[in-house]
Amino acid sequence: MNNISKVRILSVILAGSVLGGCVKPEEFPVEPYLEFRQNIFSYEADAGGDTVERLAVEFYFQDGDGDIGRKTEEEVEPYVGEYFHNLHFNLLEVLPDSSLVPVYMRDSLGIEYPISYNYHLHYIEPINADGTLKGTVTWQVDDFSSTAFFMQGKTVCYGIYLYDRALHKSNVIYTSPIIL
Repeated sequence: MNNISKVRILSVILAGSVLGGCVKPEEFPVEPYLEFRQNIFSYEADAGGDTVERLAVEFYFQDGDGDIGRKTEEEVEPYVGEYFHNLHFNLLEVLPDSSLVPVYMRDSLGIEYPISYNYHLHYIEPINADGTLKGTVTWQVDDFSSTAFFMQGKTVCYGIYLYDRALHKSNVIYTSPIIL
């Protein structure tokens, strides 16, 4: 084999190594994307010594521009109204035909409103050079023991979505059914 052939082969091997070693960064849309992972149940004693059931929900997220969560929980423009809280859990009843309907609560004036739990997901720092974010969140659902009590004998789930700092809304995901 002559020197020119050796150089060509070496050039092809080096080019293949360089190209194979370069990993193209993942590209995600700027709208957050969620996937449900699991319901996590636990039991703990409350202040009165009674055992209460707790629910945490684990979900995967990704965001192309890495603007998930907020550093402050202040109600300032544009984070007002629906956007004040950036993580939303809506309580839904699972009917026998598997359809989902919102669960309503009546206030002291007799007005019904859908039960939702609204939270502040805190700022998540992107660690990738491209600014994308992906990871898993495990979130404790407030007041699950009360839900289990007043919905006893029914099957429920939660519809979950979030807003990023640019107010892009994620897709809605649903927990697996919870028989109470």
